[in-house]
Amino acid sequence: MVEIELSVVIPAWNEERRIVPSLEAAAPVLHRLVSEHEIVVVDDGSTDRTLEAARACCEATGQRFRGIRLERNTGKGGAVQRGMLEASGRYALFCDADRSTPMEALADFLPHMQVDLPVLIGTRKSREAHIDRHQPWLRETMGKGFTALAQALIGVQVTDFTCGFKLFRRDAAQQIFMRQTVHDWSFDAEILFLAGALGYPIREVPVTWTNDEDTRVRLLRDTWNSLQGLLRIRRQKRAGIYRLGKGEG
Repeated sequence: MVEIELSVVIPAWNEERRIVPSLEAAAPVLHRLVSEHEIVVVDDGSTDRTLEAARACCEATGQRFRGIRLERNTGKGGAVQRGMLEASGRYALFCDADRSTPMEALADFLPHMQVDLPVLIGTRKSREAHIDRHQPWLRETMGKGFTALAQALIGVQVTDFTCGFKLFRRDAAQQIFMRQTVHDWSFDAEILFLAGALGYPIREVPVTWTNDEDTRVRLLRDTWNSLQGLLRIRRQKRAGIYRLGKGEG
């Protein structure tokens, strides 16, 4: 049986329009960079033909495809969790359907994969990162505030929690995502907290990033929910909910 080098997990909610161009653009890059890969699309309770469109595109571009359909909308974090736990590659990458970070960014992750680092995350905050189109000022400012709060509340010292391009070695993915409890927009902070608490070093890799104006983020609602998520992570850490072992992280 051929070993799959990389699983690409894409959470998708009513993404019929955007997912096909993303998969078409990613296909030649993946064929060039990795020997064997699979596309895992997790349909998060869509009402359109997201999964059917993705399947047809992967068949046309010669990519191994696995579709997972969730009966109800669980939130991006829930879809990512399901896909990462079912991924069969030696490494599993989750990324967004909107191509905010193009698949070409994977080339800069490969050297770290070759030395077997367990957790690699894209960052837009490094001097080496390139932003083609910035978010609106308010979103950028609130994003900086979220980063500062996350660093203070859960003790994870990374520069960019929410960049949607994160890569995990399979063993690390299993240990981290089996413990995930948060499914809203603060799930990124939880999985990075878990990575650190479980002893996996986190390496940040600069990426190219373009803001997609057709975002699913609702600023005030999701900012409030994210703050509540950070507080929940902190409470659960103190209560020993995560089963981290001696010292609980």
